[in-house]
Amino acid sequence: MTMPASLLRPSYPTEPETAEPAQRDDAAACADHRIVVASLAVALGYATLRYNVFKHVPWADWPHYVVNKALAMAGLGLIVLSAVRLARRGATIRRLMAWAGGFVSAHVLLSLALLRPDYFDKLFAGGKLTAAAGWSLLLGAAAWAATELGARRAAQWDPASRIELLGLIALASGLHAALPSVGSWFAPSTWPGGLPPITLISFAAGLAGWLAIRWRQLAGSADQ
Repeated sequence: MTMPASLLRPSYPTEPETAEPAQRDDAAACADHRIVVASLAVALGYATLRYNVFKHVPWADWPHYVVNKALAMAGLGLIVLSAVRLARRGATIRRLMAWAGGFVSAHVLLSLALLRPDYFDKLFAGGKLTAAAGWSLLLGAAAWAATELGARRAAQWDPASRIELLGLIALASGLHAALPSVGSWFAPSTWPGGLPPITLISFAAGLAGWLAIRWRQLAGSADQ
């Protein structure tokens, strides 16, 4: 005895099967946005604590001077996280890098408005930029330009080129933060509240991101 063909067909709708990838994407988007919010919150909290609370920077300088440092810290953190994520499993970094680019762009604009000795005394000597400051600005501009270029053209590149660029952006950003401030790293007694300089944290993070990319490249070469 054979059963009618209509009884052999599934009677339930097939929409859940097609909806599942969309649900996973929504969940991933929510997770990425939580990471962005957490990164910015941590950076704002750290910068506020270090500069306004312990270093006694006037609260009037919080919206531009302190927030500027937090934006730079959060932006680099997202870039490094993207590098680590890409190096570990090749997961999507589109959302994280979009927010990182926004934070970095805001940091660049605020920094240009504040580029004066009364805000960045370590960058100036005799009323002019020091050599270290010049290299720092050059690396920062290069990292920003590379981030913007990647946002517009990376989809046309092969995966290896995208990964290489991301590692270089992380390293250049870390060096950009480090160059004018290395001297203060070795005097922990002068750190406000005992909190390490944001430049030191940024350099360590940028170096970690670049090393993660290099590790992935070396591991890939060894497997071939």
